[in-house]
Amino acid sequence: MSRERLQIEILLPTYNGELFLAEQLDSILNQRGDFDLHITVRDDGSTDSTRKILSYYESTYNVRVIYGTRIGVNASVMALADSADTGADLYAFSDQDDVWYDFRLHEAVTAIQSRETDKPLLWTCKEELTNEKLQVTGYMPYPKYLGNFCNAVIQNKTPGHTQVFNRALLDLFKGYPAEKIFVYDWVVYLLASVFGEVLYCPRSCGKYRQHGKNAIGFSPGRMSHLRRRLKRLFSGALKGIAEQQAYFLTRYGECLNPNDRQILTDFVTSRKRWFSRICFALTTRVKRDTWFESLQFRILYIFGAF
Repeated sequence: MSRERLQIEILLPTYNGELFLAEQLDSILNQRGDFDLHITVRDDGSTDSTRKILSYYESTYNVRVIYGTRIGVNASVMALADSADTGADLYAFSDQDDVWYDFRLHEAVTAIQSRETDKPLLWTCKEELTNEKLQVTGYMPYPKYLGNFCNAVIQNKTPGHTQVFNRALLDLFKGYPAEKIFVYDWVVYLLASVFGEVLYCPRSCGKYRQHGKNAIGFSPGRMSHLRRRLKRLFSGALKGIAEQQAYFLTRYGECLNPNDRQILTDFVTSRKRWFSRICFALTTRVKRDTWFESLQFRILYIFGAF
């Protein structure tokens, strides 16, 4: 960060986002702060008018567009990360259907610059949950245990649309094989939790639009949240989480401190036998936000859901 003006690159994957994309791009371009802003978009083979919209912003504003074929969100994000400008100071992921408040990046820059360090830094923030008309329906929950590895193993606290990070964290993330990723932002969060620091802004910095076609999405009500979790359970998604963490252990195990390495090793290897699953569930320090959620996790682990 030696330049007089900071360089920030926004990494935005798109796919059939014609309904809300222009509104999000405008909110990014309207950011206030003492920095230079660049936007890189990778379109994942859209078949609606997304590419026409991108062509307009590409020719009119400082937007670089990579027109790709359909490879899926994780691979598309990795392509963006691998092609990111290595001369930038900070990077941010963006969804195609949200709206950012104009002070969002200023908040992130202020927080990150307050840490005079070269270690990986990840900034995240509170956001308003809205319907497709941007009417507020709730708020993202406070991320209890943020950056705590015992929690990060089984709970992702920094959705990609809230993530702003420095070059040190990008360098760790680049080259990560997309086929080994369950959710890309979770890998970024794990890397920051293990090797750096996670910063949280309690001020609501944007509108997280829920419209039924979100790649991930969030359910604000208890019943809708429960239905979403049950759907993930019966779809076998929990095994995808475990496989992601297993590869993380393979890739970074030797770099982890002994406590974190043991926690992750036990989580990954105890899945193989009934007795070891019981022993792990009864003794592990791995935890979710509440005692009831932690109990649910232990029961699901015993019965082989992971």
